[in-house]
Amino acid sequence: MHHGVRCIRWLTTALAAFAFCTSLRAQAPAEDPAPALLKTIDSVVDMVVGQSPETITSRVDQIRAKMDESFATEAIVHRAFGANWSKLSPAQQKEVIDLLGRVIIRTYATQMSEAQKPVIKVVSSKLITPERREIATTATTAAGKTVNIVYRLFPQNGKWMVYDVLAENVSVVGNYRQQFDAHFQKKNADDLIKMLREKLTAPIPPAPPEKAK
Repeated sequence: MHHGVRCIRWLTTALAAFAFCTSLRAQAPAEDPAPALLKTIDSVVDMVVGQSPETITSRVDQIRAKMDESFATEAIVHRAFGANWSKLSPAQQKEVIDLLGRVIIRTYATQMSEAQKPVIKVVSSKLITPERREIATTATTAAGKTVNIVYRLFPQNGKWMVYDVLAENVSVVGNYRQQFDAHFQKKNADDLIKMLREKLTAPIPPAPPEKAK
């Protein structure tokens, strides 16, 4: 009798777990997010192409609003901190999400601000797992230089959202995590917030002009 009850409970638990996992997978949108991502990137490039770093800095809020259509800034920040996230108070976490988000967006936008609009193409868009996608793109400048950029996405609020960007195989999240790991070995959260504030006010040197092939 007890054995039968245990079996029923086990089966009920297993079915519930299966239903829960199935429901999580069902949250992942079926449509290919590449067209929406490309539209977001094109809009951002239109906002920054040919602009000075100072102008881009003044437009960070506008750029961020546009990028929020396809980029999960908060998730990017969380992943960049990794285990170090617990070393920040709730108030510091809130401020860091804003500051680091601005730093990342400012840097990303400046890198896309060539004198002429680059040609951006989607090379592939594939499902890695039911909850992960990768979209590979190329950005080719007027001088003929091509940069390979891969966007990693996960489902959030019914949409595929970017949680990491790899430029020539260098991860934005991984790069910042290395910096934060090194920072917290000797310094604290207050020092980090001060550094991020300084990064936002420091001038960004313009990229050197490219030589045509």
